[in-house]
Amino acid sequence: MKDRIFNNRKTTALGIILLILAVVLLFMRIITLGEFSAFFPTILGLIYVRDTVFEITAKPTSKT
Repeated sequence: MKDRIFNNRKTTALGIILLILAVVLLFMRIITLGEFSAFFPTILGLIYVRDTVFEITAKPTSKT
């Protein structure tokens, strides 16, 4: 698990930035705890997911 987090730096960095932003907004009382708890699983998913999620791949064309 640690390898996946440290080797996929783009999504891990995005997840950590969003986590810091969400915590700051929570402490400034701009968002509620309910909104934070709805956003938190998305942040954890971004920290754990591979960087290939952001790559655009071309669909194979069929030659008929």
